[in-house]
Amino acid sequence: MRWGAIAFLVGILILQSLPELPGRGWSAAWPAVVLVGITVPWLRLLAWGSAGFLWALLLAAPTARLPAALEGAELSVDGWIAALPEQERRSVRFEFMVANARKGERPVLELVGQRLRLAWWDEPADGEERAVESNPPLQVGDRWAFTARLRQPRGLSNPGGFDYEQWLYAKGIVATGSVRRQPLPQRLAVAERYPVDRYRARIAEDFERQLPENPFVGVLVALAVGEEGGISSRQWEVFNRTGIGHLMSVSGSHIGLVAGMVFALFLGIWRRVPELALRWPARRAAAVAALMGAGGYTLISGLSVPAQRAFLMAAVAMVALIIQRPAAPSRILALALLAVLLYDPAAPLLAGFWLSFGAVAAIVYSTSGRWCERAWLSQTVGLQLKLTVALLPPTLIYFQQFPLLSPLANFLAIPWVGCTVLPLSLLAALVGPVSTALQTFLLELAALTMAGLWQILLWLEHWPGAVLSWPGPPWWTLLFAVPGMLLLLAPRGLAGRWLGLPLCLPLLWPPLPTPEPGGFWFTLLDVGPGLAGVIRTQHHVLVYDTGPRLGAELDAGRAVLVPFLRRQGIRQVDRLLISHADKQHTGGVRSVLELMPVAEIATASLEETPIAGAKRCQAGQAWQWDGVQFQLLHPPETGFTADDASCVLQVVGPAGRLLLPGDIETAAQTALVAGYGAELAADVLVAPHHGHRDRVTSAFLDAVRPRYVLFATGYRNRFGYPRPDTVARYQATGASLLDTGYEGALTFQWTPDQPLLLERHRREHRHYWMAP
Repeated sequence: MRWGAIAFLVGILILQSLPELPGRGWSAAWPAVVLVGITVPWLRLLAWGSAGFLWALLLAAPTARLPAALEGAELSVDGWIAALPEQERRSVRFEFMVANARKGERPVLELVGQRLRLAWWDEPADGEERAVESNPPLQVGDRWAFTARLRQPRGLSNPGGFDYEQWLYAKGIVATGSVRRQPLPQRLAVAERYPVDRYRARIAEDFERQLPENPFVGVLVALAVGEEGGISSRQWEVFNRTGIGHLMSVSGSHIGLVAGMVFALFLGIWRRVPELALRWPARRAAAVAALMGAGGYTLISGLSVPAQRAFLMAAVAMVALIIQRPAAPSRILALALLAVLLYDPAAPLLAGFWLSFGAVAAIVYSTSGRWCERAWLSQTVGLQLKLTVALLPPTLIYFQQFPLLSPLANFLAIPWVGCTVLPLSLLAALVGPVSTALQTFLLELAALTMAGLWQILLWLEHWPGAVLSWPGPPWWTLLFAVPGMLLLLAPRGLAGRWLGLPLCLPLLWPPLPTPEPGGFWFTLLDVGPGLAGVIRTQHHVLVYDTGPRLGAELDAGRAVLVPFLRRQGIRQVDRLLISHADKQHTGGVRSVLELMPVAEIATASLEETPIAGAKRCQAGQAWQWDGVQFQLLHPPETGFTADDASCVLQVVGPAGRLLLPGDIETAAQTALVAGYGAELAADVLVAPHHGHRDRVTSAFLDAVRPRYVLFATGYRNRFGYPRPDTVARYQATGASLLDTGYEGALTFQWTPDQPLLLERHRREHRHYWMAP
C-alpha cells in the first residue's frame, strides 16, 4: 500500500509534467491496469504508477478552454457566485459558476457549467454613481446576471515567478475576465446554492462586525473558516519570514487539534453517564464524535488540501478505533495520500500539498517506535528541528528562501495558536447565534492573544539573518536530497547517516551557470504592460527598470523581479537603472530596494523619481564589467524632458550588442541618430514606448538594424500595444518580433565565438494547462 501510493503519485507527476495531454482515450485502459496490478504481483508497482497516470488523464480539464472567437468579446452570463468574494481597494474578485452564456443571441454552450474568475472594478466616470456600491453586495450562492469580457486563463511567465495559470488550473477555472458596467449587473436570486460557503461568509461577516478596524480579525477569520483574504500582505510577510505561515490557515495541526478536543470532551462525558457507557464503549463513541467534529471543521474551512489530508488521516484512525482494528501511522498516511489524489489529481501542483504531506511524513518517520513520553520536551524540540530539515527541499524549490528561525518561532507559535487563538476563534463562531456579547468577548480575547504573539514575531523577524535567500534548486536535485533526508532523519544507531549530508549538497548548492568572460545575458521579464530587464556579466548584475504595480499591494518587483534574481542565485544588484519617471517602469522600485541589496542607483530625473542615494544618468557615462562595455547614450544634460529624457543604455561585448532605449520618442531618436549614426547598431532592440503608434522613426531603425525587436506590452493589454502600424514598421526592417505578453520572459545569451542563443520561457517551459 505505501509503495503503491508513492507509485500512484509518481504517475500523476509524470502526466502533470507533460507539455501536451495525450489522447484522453488512453484513460479507458485504467480498469485493465488495475486488473494487472491485482493479478500480477511483480508488475504491481508499475501498475500503480500507470493507474495514477491514467487517472490524472481521465480527470484532467480540457486544454481548449475559451474559444479564440470569444476572447475579448462581451458575453452575457448568468450563474452563481461560487466562492467567498475577495474585496480589494478598487475592485471585488470572485469565482462564478456559469448557468447560461450568450454572445448576442447565440448561446455559448462551451461555458455552461464552467467556473470563471471575474473582477468587478469600481471606476465610475465623472458624475456617475459608484457601480459596485449601487448594487447589492456580492454574496456566495446568489445568482447574478453580468455582461463580462473574458480572456484565456493567462498569467505572467517568468523563471522563479508564481505560476498563476497553474493555480487557476488547479482550482478548475477556465477563463478570467471583468464585469462590464453597462448594462447594469442584476441579482436574480438569493442564496440558491453553496449553503456551507454561505455559512462561512456569515461567520466572516460576524467577526468583522464585532471587531471593526482590528488588525487581527483577518487572522481569526482565516482560522475559523479558512478565508485568508483579510490577512494583510505585511502580516503574511512576517508570518512567512518567521516560518509560521502554515499556522495562519487551516492545516493539519488545526484539524488534528479539533478532533482531539472533541474526542477528549465526548470521552469524558460518555464515561460519566452509566447508561451511555453500558450501551456503547466510550472510546468508540468519542471516535465517532471526533470524526464528525473534524469533518465539520474541514467543511467550513473550505476543503483546502492540508485540511483534506488531515481529515482523511483522522478518519482512517477513528474508523480503525471504531472497528477495533489498529492501523499503522504510515498506512494511514498512504491511504490519505491516495484519497486526496483520487479526489483531485491536480493537488500536487500546489505547494501546500508537498508542505502538508511532507510534514506529516517526516513526523511519522521520525517518531514511529522512537517516542518516549518521559522526554517529551526534548523530543518536541528535536522533532521541530527535524521538520525544519525535512521541509527544506519544497521550501527552497517553491519560495527560494528559508526562515532560519522557523524552529524557534514554531516552538512558540504552535502551542500559542493551538491553545488560545484557534479554540477562542472556533468558540466565537459557534456561540454567534446564541449570544452576540459572548461572541464579542471571545473574539476580543482571541485578538488580544494574537497581538501578543505578533509582538514576538516582530522581534524575531528583525534578528539579523532571519531569512536565508537561496537560488531555487532544479528538480533533479531531489533524486539525491530525498535519500539524504531519509538518512539524516534516521535513528542514531543507523550506520552511514553522515552520507545524508553530501547527498543534500546539490540541493543546497546547486550548479549556477554564469556568462563567460566577455559574454553577457539579457532577460526581458514578462511584467505585463511595463518594462523590467536584467543584464548579467560573469560577476555583475544590472537591472533596467522594475515594471509596474500589479495591484493595491503587489508590484512587479516583488512578484517577478526579485524571485527571478533569487532563482538565478543573484544576491546583490550592482546597478539599478530607472530609465524615467513612469509608473510602468518604476512600480517595483520600493520592493527591489527592500528585498535585495543594491550597490548603485541611477535615474533620468531625480526630482520626479526621488530615491535615496540615486544619481543622475547622463550621456557619456560608461563602465566596463568582465570584458563587456556599458555606455549611456542619452539623455544629455539639458534639452529633453518626460519620456524623451529616458536613460538609453548600450551594451557591447565581443559577441554582440544590445540597446535599451526606454520610452524615447521621435525627438530623442533623431538626436541619437545624429550623434551616433551606425554606432547604434544592435542585435537586440527593446522597442521604445512598448510599440506605441508613431513613436519610432525609420531613421532610428535604419541606424540600429536589429535582428530582434522585443515588445514589453502584456497579453491583450488595454492600450492595444503594439499597434498594427507600428508592427508593420518594425517588420519592414526584417527583424524577428517577439512580445513578452505572448512569449513570456525572453533571455538572450551572448557568448564569444558562439551564436546568439534565445530562450522563450513560455514555449520552453510549457505545460499542458497553459493557454496557447
